Amino acid sequence: MPPPVTDVSDDESTGESIPYEEAPASKKQAKKAVDDNEDDEDEDEEEEEEEEEEEEEEEEDVYHVEKIVSHEWGKKGELLLQVKWKGYDDPADMTLEPEGNLDGAQEAVDEYFSKIGGRPEKPQTKKRKSLGRPPKSETPEKTQPNKRRKSRANESPEPQPEEDSDSSSWVPKGKSWEKEVDTVDTIFRDPNTSQLLAILNWKNGKKSKVLIETCYERCPRKMLEFYESHLVFKEG
Repeated sequence: MPPPVTDVSDDESTGESIPYEEAPASKKQAKKAVDDNEDDEDEDEEEEEEEEEEEEEEEEDVYHVEKIVSHEWGKKGELLLQVKWKGYDDPADMTLEPEGNLDGAQEAVDEYFSKIGGRPEKPQTKKRKSLGRPPKSETPEKTQPNKRRKSRANESPEPQPEEDSDSSSWVPKGKSWEKEVDTVDTIFRDPNTSQLLAILNWKNGKKSKVLIETCYERCPRKMLEFYESHLVFKEG
């Protein structure tokens, strides 16, 4: 006879228990997650590169003042400082800048003021006198300086205040000014800086005050013609 069959209750298991595992994500979902991470990394790298490029461009646009060479007064009476920029040795690259534009180079400005004996004072323009005949008492005082100017052939007459007011800082572009200069009007010493300046008459009708050293570099022939026209030969 076969062995008796034992009844198995519903609460009893006939086999080993199978552990529960969540179904793995599909391949498409996994690939999409990887692509999203790569896109985020690429965007971060692009933003960093753009920031670095912007910083480099800002650094390239910054110019540093090496020193202040001289100064002039503008038509409106403002103080203009002639700046030599660091890394630019060509005199044509020097520019006239208002003092307010050089806040970041105060050390160079103070050094220049100390060199010339203090901050320059604005020259006072004299009022033009009427065209009427001057009093007799003033006539000898005016004629005496004229006689002294004629007797000193090697010295050039100082420009009148009217000439100073008409002169400007305009200069042409280029290293040679020979074709642009019409004549050298006069040479005088600046009472504030003790520097020699030349007043140049340009062919376009303008007139400028320029440092004598710059004239020697840009228009040496015109300077030679000026000196030759003022030579006086003594008879032996």
